[in-house]
Amino acid sequence: MRPYLSFFKLRFAIGLQYRFSALAGLATQFFWGIMMLFIYEAFYQNGVSTPMEWQELVSYIWLGQAFFALLFFRVTDNDIMESIRSGQVAYEFVKPLNIYWMWFSKIMAKRLSAGFLRFLPVILITILLPQKYSLKGPVSIEGFLMFIVTMLLGLIISTALAMIIHALMFYTTTSKGLFNIYGNLADFFSGMVIPIAFMPVAMQTICYIFPFRLCMDLPMRLYVGNIPEIEGLQTILVQIAWILALVSFGNFMMKKVSKKLVVQGG
Repeated sequence: MRPYLSFFKLRFAIGLQYRFSALAGLATQFFWGIMMLFIYEAFYQNGVSTPMEWQELVSYIWLGQAFFALLFFRVTDNDIMESIRSGQVAYEFVKPLNIYWMWFSKIMAKRLSAGFLRFLPVILITILLPQKYSLKGPVSIEGFLMFIVTMLLGLIISTALAMIIHALMFYTTTSKGLFNIYGNLADFFSGMVIPIAFMPVAMQTICYIFPFRLCMDLPMRLYVGNIPEIEGLQTILVQIAWILALVSFGNFMMKKVSKKLVVQGG
């Protein structure tokens, strides 16, 4: 456990150094959040029946922007990707460590460091916005506690999914197409593009099949009170089941590729 914790601390410290990148991301997220609010406001002003109250939607959008870097599905580790492409990954496999958990700790640390730099400024600024567009507090203490728990479990799920995608890179010559397909599908089915509550019933059913909504849509809707707390408690068990399944499958894939890995050159 100690070696993996060391990898985590090192990558987290490195991630905190990218402050200018975090500032650029903040500007993008504020712009995107405001644009989404203006678009949805047009529907609300026209009296269209909606599955979320206006203030619920506002908080949902700002929370999504605040924790965007933490839950973003397109987060990759360039060092890992380059080591696979160049063949340097062979040195990783000869280390007396489990390469799955070594990479898992690196990717999670990168997500946490990026999220740490961005979430607090977004929350502080959005709380101070005009009341109609400001982030509101949680609907209840229970809802807030479940928001924290489900978001942390969602972080583990998103990292486990990223590990499977990194393992698939051993079978491809380039990672761009793979990550673009995965990223677009994950963004949509997680509720990051359109809140799942606004989707047609048939599409919601499909979203509930995949684990992506457990990372984004579930925590945000628990925070604003759009999901009953009893459903939140039940879904936590679903999150744990997905974590066990994804981690087991990811470990299996890494062991499989390690037995068939061939590095050209030297």
